[in-house]
Amino acid sequence: MAWTRRESGRRGAWRRLAAGALGLAAVALQAAAVRAADAPAEIRIGTLYAGSGAMASTSMPLHVALDWWADGLNKQGGVFVKGFDKRVPIRLISYDDQSSPALAGNLTNQLITQDKVDILLADSTSVMTAASVPVARAHKMLLWDITGSSPNFFSPDNPYIVLLALAATDRYPKSVADFVKEMPKLGIKSVALLYVTADYTAFQATAVRKAVKETPELKLVFDRGVPQTTGDYTVLVNNMAAAKPDAVLEFGYPANELSFLRALSDNETKFKFLFTGYGLTEQNLIRSNGLADQLHYSFALAGPGSYEFKVNYGLKRHEFEEAYEHWLKEKSVKGVEFGYNAIAGYQAGLVIEKALAAAESLDQLELRRAVFTLSGNLETLCGPFVLAPDGSQSGEIAPLGQIMPPATGAKGAGKDALGLNIVWPADLANAKPIYPAP
Repeated sequence: MAWTRRESGRRGAWRRLAAGALGLAAVALQAAAVRAADAPAEIRIGTLYAGSGAMASTSMPLHVALDWWADGLNKQGGVFVKGFDKRVPIRLISYDDQSSPALAGNLTNQLITQDKVDILLADSTSVMTAASVPVARAHKMLLWDITGSSPNFFSPDNPYIVLLALAATDRYPKSVADFVKEMPKLGIKSVALLYVTADYTAFQATAVRKAVKETPELKLVFDRGVPQTTGDYTVLVNNMAAAKPDAVLEFGYPANELSFLRALSDNETKFKFLFTGYGLTEQNLIRSNGLADQLHYSFALAGPGSYEFKVNYGLKRHEFEEAYEHWLKEKSVKGVEFGYNAIAGYQAGLVIEKALAAAESLDQLELRRAVFTLSGNLETLCGPFVLAPDGSQSGEIAPLGQIMPPATGAKGAGKDALGLNIVWPADLANAKPIYPAP
């Protein structure tokens, strides 16, 4: 049957559209090929760790977790980068800063100027991160800040820093500071505060002090800051006990808390209410030092080392713990405990992974833009990932938990596992706080 003129015109239009679509597809394929050709042979990730010194117990689990993450991705061909439309292998360039902030600053400069890394990570803790912040900013290099949560690091005029694995310290202690105002309902009238003067711990102590002063029924009977290098807490514990507080809140890094708990054990001192900063986040470390009994009925923030947050990307807490422990045995890594800091290392990897999948290039401000696309959309084993405009973390707030003794009659591998009751905030609580401690 012969085509009409109108039908012939339509057929021509369809042919032109089809040809145009094929042309666009060819252009897209050509552009993808160009992007793939422009991809680097590897993505260099620079990182520091403390292999010795006061920060080693905090830093090494984080560093090992980053190794685990990079190893796993490289077995898949590397990390996918949107701008190159392909997977690119990862190379970690790592230096031991020996728990020295001065050395950390020099090594940060070396990673930027000599190693020419594409992604720059800070060492763990605010103490060590403080040395890297000004160096990264001076070189206009985005600092992927894992656990350096001091509010002093963040300002509206510095776009070269983002916090990954916990809330900024002026927000992180919200659960315990809010609970302080509930203490009079338990019969608590006097409070003792002991803290390390580093930013991370001092800011938390400030939040608690403010809450005590805003609660007329409470009196602060002991308030003492000590250097992060403090290794013997015997005299401090004796002086604090002499003040006869109803509640004690202690903030230190893991090495400090081991010394504090050891002093309690050696002096056979027991407080009716005890809060520790790392009682839940580094429970394995405390247990391996024979001090788990000191945690019974104490309180701590239930961070990702002990609490299962809702996850929409990556492994859940218990899944990561199993995979991490298996990898440690496979690689014969000794002396590294699973806990919050291992999770923080994995969290850093997850954020880098997701950001690169959204990044058009490795330009530092483009990487920052890509990280911000995750804010409010990413939920990991660390909790909801929410960034403030200055790059500080506003999500990842932990509830307050009370650590319970192992279940009576428990058998098998979990027979020594401590229990956990969530006591605050009220909408997450599954138990009422037990006070005084038995």
